Amino acid sequence: MSVSPTLIAQLAILGFVFFMLLNSAAIMVYVERKVAAKIQQRMGPTLVGPYGMLQPLADIIKLMMKEDLRPKAADAILFTLAPIIAATTAFTAFAVVPFGAATTFWGLLPEPISLQIADINVAVLFVFAITSMGVYGIVLAGWSSNSKYSLLGALRSSAQMISYELSYGLALASVLLLAGSLSLRDIVNAQSGAWLGVIPRWFIFLQPVSFFIFMTAGIAETNRAPFDFPEAEQELVAGYHTEYSSMSFAMFFMAEYINMVTVSAVATDLFLGGWHGPFLPESFGWIWFLLKVSAILFFYVWMRWTLPRYRYDQLMQFGWKALLPLSVVNLLVTAAGVLYFGA
Repeated sequence: MSVSPTLIAQLAILGFVFFMLLNSAAIMVYVERKVAAKIQQRMGPTLVGPYGMLQPLADIIKLMMKEDLRPKAADAILFTLAPIIAATTAFTAFAVVPFGAATTFWGLLPEPISLQIADINVAVLFVFAITSMGVYGIVLAGWSSNSKYSLLGALRSSAQMISYELSYGLALASVLLLAGSLSLRDIVNAQSGAWLGVIPRWFIFLQPVSFFIFMTAGIAETNRAPFDFPEAEQELVAGYHTEYSSMSFAMFFMAEYINMVTVSAVATDLFLGGWHGPFLPESFGWIWFLLKVSAILFFYVWMRWTLPRYRYDQLMQFGWKALLPLSVVNLLVTAAGVLYFGA
């Protein structure tokens, strides 16, 4: 029985995405340290490998050699399950994100195949649902640790997720009104071409407010500074992962960086035209996709080392009293514009 070349290509794409997401966490550790060092006029990693590039590998080896400790009073099953849930949801959310145009790999396949793991017609809802489930890993970690610092971090994370999830969803809805589809591939294709032959038809030009809301809520959803209250070191030691060590801690760390990549990739598909860009043929559009995702990830790191952390009451007030009303008004204006000018 012969194996279909299309099936082999799909499995290869699955393995490639998994491998790249794993490596993205290590790469982001290095990038974060180097960018932080430049902002603070330091050198960053320099000793392990050329320009310190092997420092993430040294970190992984160090974490693997450490003992995996568990508090005596912790719930053994939930304590072990929590980082697995966090990492699994981080990997799963990227499954429906397209990162390139359909291709036959230079004629090797009988029919074009999408450069994504799964092409479903409700991809936006899938991403929204899976990323929302990631908070369960954090909440279970805080509760099962039997530590007041971990529990406070978990409660903060759940409150933060509820507060910013509403604005996050409304920002997505504004884009869906313009594209008329829940498929990320259809949304990217709706942004092909250019106005007046010069200006890309990217939704960021039509929805700058939605892009601002999406990125702000995305930073809050991934618990990154200036919204990193679930693990505020000055207040909660390390928050929800205070009691974790070895590879359990590494899984939380990896999940955070993979979630950053997923938010950046989804933002690229929703607002920045995905793989569409000038000067390159569509078959090499994945290069544009990587460049756009890299730019957003650099912004993530830049934000962390530039802005101070808000107070917790300021975080909640900003989410409910500023971001949510702004997202509602933006959605109503977008709906009115679509009705008036036509979809």
